[in-house]
Amino acid sequence: MIDMNFAMNFRALSTVCVLSLTSVLSAQAQTPSVAAQVPAGSFATVNSLPLPNSLLELVLKNNAAQGVANSPELRNVVRGELISRAALSQEAVKLGLDKQDNALAQMELLKQNLLAELLIADHLSKNPVSDAAVRADYDRQVAALTDAKEYKIRNIVLADEASAKAALALVRKGEAFDKVAKEKSIDPSKAQGGDLGWLLSEQINPLIANVVVNLPKGSVSAAPIQVQNSWNIIKVDDIRNFTVPKFDDAKAQIRQAMLNKLRNEFVSKIISSAKVQLAD
Repeated sequence: MIDMNFAMNFRALSTVCVLSLTSVLSAQAQTPSVAAQVPAGSFATVNSLPLPNSLLELVLKNNAAQGVANSPELRNVVRGELISRAALSQEAVKLGLDKQDNALAQMELLKQNLLAELLIADHLSKNPVSDAAVRADYDRQVAALTDAKEYKIRNIVLADEASAKAALALVRKGEAFDKVAKEKSIDPSKAQGGDLGWLLSEQINPLIANVVVNLPKGSVSAAPIQVQNSWNIIKVDDIRNFTVPKFDDAKAQIRQAMLNKLRNEFVSKIISSAKVQLAD
């Protein structure tokens, strides 16, 4: 699979808190005035229960990762938010809300999600993608892309063969392809007249790619192409030689793709090795 032009999404571990409940004033009002009353390693107590500094630093770190610069004002807001949430959560526990079935299920789901991401993050940190590996993958892709072509294509997607044949007949009668796409297609690309942009054949569904690579510039597929539950009419607007990007321009995307592959392989391995038994 050639992925030189595609930045594949890699979902890194994230526990960013959105701050909204309190202000600097509430933080100042709720923070104990006597520092000696707060245990070492904590920034506050709420109903005698300490809130650890690690909690405050985690939220500040996650906000920094989102581009929010650390500052005394931000620390006050974060501190006030955490104090407010602690007070609210303690009240919820006092009322027994944490014992409700729905709450238990949601907390279990949050726990599973967090542990799963921690596991994946741990695996990736222990198996980093080296600069040499990125360069080797770049060289592999460059070799695979020798004499490669890019195709600027449009498509019209219909839910059934009869509708697709009717749309193709309109094109063959002289209706503009983009006009038929806007009026008939069920694909989101209809808004752009079916334009899918420039693609390598490896980036196109194989059933469609087999047709595209044999179509001359400006031509339309002879018949609708079935792909699962849809029928596709394809037009090749243009063809050009693929220009391989320089290593420095491509290395971030390649590393991301390699991390994504590493993540998926690890997840598949863990899931396939698990002993699963479904209820009747």
